[in-house]
Order: sequence, then structure tokens, then C-alpha cells
Amino acid sequence: MPGHKIFIIIENPKERMEYVRFFENLGFLVEATPDGSDALSYLIEKKPDITIADVSTPGFSAVDFLKKINESTLSCHTLMITAEPVVEHAVTLMKLGALDYLIKPLEMAQLDLTIKRALALSKKKDSPELILSSQFRKVKIITQDSDIEKLLSLAERVAKSSASVLIQGESGTGKELFAKFIHEKSDRCNKPFIAVNCAALPENLLESELFGHEKGAFTGAISRKIGKFELADKGTLFLDEITEMQFHLQAKLLRVIQEKVLDRVGGIVPVDVDVRIIATTNRDSKEAVENGDFREDLFYRLNTIPLVIPPLRNRRGDLEILSRFFIQKYCKIDGRNVKGLTKQASGILSNHLFPGNVRELENIIHRAVLLADSDLIEPGNLMLETSESGTLLIETSEDGSHPESEPGSLRDMEQKMIYKALDQTEGNRTHAAKILGISVRTLRNKLHEYKENN
Repeated sequence: MPGHKIFIIIENPKERMEYVRFFENLGFLVEATPDGSDALSYLIEKKPDITIADVSTPGFSAVDFLKKINESTLSCHTLMITAEPVVEHAVTLMKLGALDYLIKPLEMAQLDLTIKRALALSKKKDSPELILSSQFRKVKIITQDSDIEKLLSLAERVAKSSASVLIQGESGTGKELFAKFIHEKSDRCNKPFIAVNCAALPENLLESELFGHEKGAFTGAISRKIGKFELADKGTLFLDEITEMQFHLQAKLLRVIQEKVLDRVGGIVPVDVDVRIIATTNRDSKEAVENGDFREDLFYRLNTIPLVIPPLRNRRGDLEILSRFFIQKYCKIDGRNVKGLTKQASGILSNHLFPGNVRELENIIHRAVLLADSDLIEPGNLMLETSESGTLLIETSEDGSHPESEPGSLRDMEQKMIYKALDQTEGNRTHAAKILGISVRTLRNKLHEYKENN
């Protein structure tokens, strides 16, 4: 909403400028400060529509700031952000009327959506819980594929229950989007949705991240940390790449799910939690159980409601509708005027293997929208020959049609894509896994499988 004023209170200069540039590009009038001591006077003088404040900013008191707003006739919405969340502090701030209490790092696009919806509200102070959940309203899953539509119907039917859900599918198919869809349709929609990537954190950090720790529990634990389970209390905890979790943590996770209590690292008193679990994996979970990487009892506990999302290559009918959606999305974001794709560009997309699935398609379209010189995307704008996806491309004729060829099995194509990514990265497995949109562990397992079969 161009013309609205945003006041940013963040000490870190790099982070502060990132926020300033982002919102200025969206048309907001932005002012920022690294020192919160003058925040109240600025609030009264400039009357911003939105304040984004890091609660750890020197000189800034989030409680005093919110109390001042409540005592005045100002209608400023305030969003609190932090790298070290404390449940008691969050509850206090939300009761005082904070728009939200978010944990860094933040997704800027989601932040923008939260703010725009807040500005669309009346000046009446709405329920903090309602605003907190607004980021999930109208989750859009674009499809015309019958299999995806059946999955959405099943997801909506089970959303009202408390049953755990296990979503399986390749990286980039939209597993997190499905999880948010279920949360939105559930009775917990006004409560937190907390996401954790189990493959992104080392074992020692993941335990503390999930279950929290007490002060002095280990070297560096200078204060109590509230884990993601407690932050998600009464809401939904989204565990991404669950099969990458270390085995001993799986046992602790199983206990929390069964008993609805947890022990913080170094803690003595158990903590009650009421959390709905939605987990995802890009591996074959039954195969992970057979290989001894994943506990069988945890698998059955999580797999109460199984959802398996097919890869994009198996639902080619969605290519056109998704491409059109992403073109419209990025034309609006970047101020472009692209109407669609040429016939040849569409043909190239239809022949692409998309190992990165919908996420890869979105990145390709975004890039093409930015590079297009006319109102139609040309083949060169797709830049697939030098794409970071490292995929195998099937040759096309001038009209974009398939030449006569033997496609081979999906297993063969998968193996070719993996070896091509390794060639492009000169054998660097970490970079190859990033290109393919899979975890390093999955890549290692695939290579081991190929070696055994040769």
C-alpha cells in the first residue's frame, strides 16, 4: 500500500537497510533508527502506520512503546521481531496489542503480506490472535490436476482433527504449502504455525531448537531458551525433512507426541504442550525405516494421515496454469507487463524434467519475466541451457514439439540428472544437492544405491 509510513527500529545496519530497501521498493515511506531511545517521540511526531521493531534494539522498550500507543489515539500497528523468543515476553506484548511476534530470520514476502493485511483492517484494535493467523488466510494451491484436487479434498477433511499428518514428495512440490493449508482449515488456525527444518540444523542445535534448554544446560547456554514445541502450543508444529532427524532425537520426539509433555535440555520439570504435528519428507519414508534411518514407531505415529504429492513431471497439465499464475505474480511485484509465453518457450517448458518441481518453475518464470524484452517470454529468457537446476533437457523442434525418442524410465532420468549435477559442480555433493533440490544425505543414499546396482 504505497504512501503508508513504516518506522523501523533495528540496530544491525545491514539488516536495517535490507528492510528499508525492501519496503521502499514497495512504495512505502520508510524511516529507520538503530537506537530505540527516541522511538516514542518519533511515534508521536510522525504518526507511522506500521512500526517494525527488534525487541533487542538498544534503548527500546517494547512494553513502554505499546503502552504509549494504547494510551493515545494513535492507530499504529506494531510488529515485534526477535532472534531469541521468550514465550512470557511474547504473551505480554500480544496482550498489549502487538500485531505479531516473529522469530528471525523472516521471509520478507510473508512480512509484507502480514503488514498489508493489517493496514486493510479498521482502526479498531482487532484480536491479536486473529492478526497472528492472518498470514495463512486464503492459502492458494494452484492446480487443475485431479490427483492434487483429491489430496486437497482429503487434507480439508482431516484438518479439523488432531491427527498427525505426514506429507511425502520431492523437494519443491509444495509440501509446506499443504501444511499451511491444513493449519488454515483446522480449529487451530488462530494459533501459531511454527516451522522447523530438521536437516538445516546440527544435531546439538536441533534438540535445543525443538525442546528448548535451561540456563547453564551446556556451554554457551547463558539464558533459558523456549523451544519450537512450546512456541507452537495450541497450534501446529511443521517438521520439514523429518527423516533427516538424528535417531536419538526421534525417540524424544516420539515421547512428546505420545505423552504431550517435554523436557527442556537441562530441565527438571516436564512442560505440558498441546501441538498438532505436520511432518514432511522428500524420501521414501518406508525405505528410510527399512534402512534403519527412521524409527518405525515414529513413522506410524506420524503417518496417521499420509499425503503423497506427485512431482510436477507427473502432472504436466499444471504447467500452463502455474506458469500463468507466476507470470501475473511477478509482473505485479516487479512492475512488468508480460502477457505469456511464446509457443516455442511453452514447448521447452513442457519438455523440461523439473527436478526442483514447482519451486524451480517459479524461479524460471520469475527470471524470464525480468528478462523479457516484449510482452511474451521467448526461449532465451528461460535460460534453461545454463539453468542452476542442472536438469536433463529433452530436445525440441522449432515448434516446441517432442522429437521421436525413447524417454527411458524415471529412475534412469533421475540418475542422469544426478550425474549431470555432479559434473557441473565438479563432484561437489553439497552444491549438487542444492542444484537438485534434495538433501546431501539423500544424494549420498542415491549414489550408494547406484553403486550397489552396477
